[in-house]
Amino acid sequence: MISKLNKSLLIVFFSIFIFGFAHKFYVSVFIIEHNETNKTLEITSQVFVDDLEMMFRNKNIELDIYSTSDIISDSLILDYFKSVFKIKKNSEILKYEFLGKELFDDILNCYIEVKDVNYEDSLIIQNKLLLDLYESQKNIIHFRGKNENKSFLMNYKKTEIQLNLR
Repeated sequence: MISKLNKSLLIVFFSIFIFGFAHKFYVSVFIIEHNETNKTLEITSQVFVDDLEMMFRNKNIELDIYSTSDIISDSLILDYFKSVFKIKKNSEILKYEFLGKELFDDILNCYIEVKDVNYEDSLIIQNKLLLDLYESQKNIIHFRGKNENKSFLMNYKKTEIQLNLR
């Protein structure tokens, strides 16, 4: 039986496939893997470059990710991510390290690491990426842990999820 979340994801991707050429869609993907040995969360985010650049333009910051120096763009992207993507453990916002980024055509992959995350932890993940730009933005989170894989669809109305690593 297909769960409600899987149905929602199928509907989103089917809609993108059918209507993607006629209407722009707004989606990002976050892959979060818990590395139990290193006690870290290894995070890859995938976001459309033009959407990220538009968000900065709306804040009166001209950023051309394709040509701006890595130091400048990394700093701007990290500051933005810290303001919209938060991971909380015991009500404390965890610090994370921006490991770098890669461009794949019009997709920007950003790599982030969060340290000191144990198997028994319960986390709150807040993801408001690009919601200040597009009310129709969808943020998909795929979690890969020791015993299970989960996917979450986040949007303007649902910006937080609880994640139990056990």
